[in-house]
Amino acid sequence: MLIVRSVLLPASGSAVRMRGLPKFLLPSGVEDLSLLELHISHVKDRADEILIGINPIFFEIVKNANLKLFGAQIIPLETKTMTATIMRLASVSLASRFTVIMPDTVYESSESYNFENVKGDLGLSLWKIRDDQYGKLGQVLISPDGKVLDCVDKNPECRYEFSWGAMTFNRKFLACLDIEYSHIGFGILPALAAKLDVTSVLLPGRYWDCGTPVEYLRYLKTLEI
Repeated sequence: MLIVRSVLLPASGSAVRMRGLPKFLLPSGVEDLSLLELHISHVKDRADEILIGINPIFFEIVKNANLKLFGAQIIPLETKTMTATIMRLASVSLASRFTVIMPDTVYESSESYNFENVKGDLGLSLWKIRDDQYGKLGQVLISPDGKVLDCVDKNPECRYEFSWGAMTFNRKFLACLDIEYSHIGFGILPALAAKLDVTSVLLPGRYWDCGTPVEYLRYLKTLEI
């Protein structure tokens, strides 16, 4: 059977640690789930497969943590960049369409996981950026009908009002990637240059990049614990 949709969680590469610790294992504040488990729990019924690229040094930690993986497949990968991890995961999948979720993030609304609504060769899941996030995320300019016109990465001078936090794409987009890209967002401009159909979906709630201590603590303060 051809796998139609694959969810990829890149937990490998050089930017997955916070003071040496795997950021994706931080508590989500939802039940007893880690950030990684929280994402898996939301996509387990929406995907044909869930592939997690794990740095080999974390493999034993993850295995011994008895995580609730809901059938997700862990693949040890020693890569230098998120993009390299994504390309390796895609190479072992039969899927025709992929969704990438950064495992050290949080989506405030469960509606954010309805990736079936994300269309095009490349579709970006967008959230309205908060004042404290300027210069820290990839910001996106869109047309009135949701077409992506431009993307600027981590520039505090940029005032585009939306940032992307997940992306869904077909195999055409993989040709726009380079394993040297530190993250997959650097493939957005090449996709536009290649005339791919690059679309967007605006999502409710707030997006949290918990990869930094300040943002993670801000997220925790929003919870009723």
